[in-house]
Amino acid sequence: MRDYFTNPFSKGQYEYFAARKRQQLSFTLVCAFVVLAFVGAGLIAFHNTKNALTIPGVLMVLPMANFLVTYLALLKGRVLGEEKRAQVRIYEDNGLALFHLMYVDEKGKRHFLDHVVVYQNAIVAYASGIKAEERVPVESDCILRLKKKGINLRLKIYTDWEEYKARLEEITPEVPEDQVKLVEKAQEILLGLCL
Repeated sequence: MRDYFTNPFSKGQYEYFAARKRQQLSFTLVCAFVVLAFVGAGLIAFHNTKNALTIPGVLMVLPMANFLVTYLALLKGRVLGEEKRAQVRIYEDNGLALFHLMYVDEKGKRHFLDHVVVYQNAIVAYASGIKAEERVPVESDCILRLKKKGINLRLKIYTDWEEYKARLEEITPEVPEDQVKLVEKAQEILLGLCL
């Protein structure tokens, strides 16, 4: 049962997204059960809600709401299919790919990035759910936030899979040894900007 409440995968791994959704839903349901148990026990014992058992029940509402909001935000994203994953597997095998990132911009708006490749010159991402008019503001926001953290890389978001795949084919999947730390730092910072 403990495995059901923990996420064995790291953020950015393909399997992380489904496990995170399951985890958030589980926490929400457990908190809801605790709220109902305390309030119900108070009603049964005292025949009203003005009792000491209602207090811990009410206090559990806020954590439950936090878990629920995260779960609802994660529902916006779609899992990148196995067929598409296989087409870009080499970037995953070389440690350049990140999957299913919920990027939160400066204004708090969430944008789902299905697949991201960080390499020595830039970051490219595929986002099936971002509208064309949102693409440039999201790119600009992310570039600025990365620069503030000391990462000066370009970012391009693609909304068409074929265009994205064609762009990836231009990228060498191996990173030179002198650029490995830059790529790892950029991935770490990007993951920190995402849910």
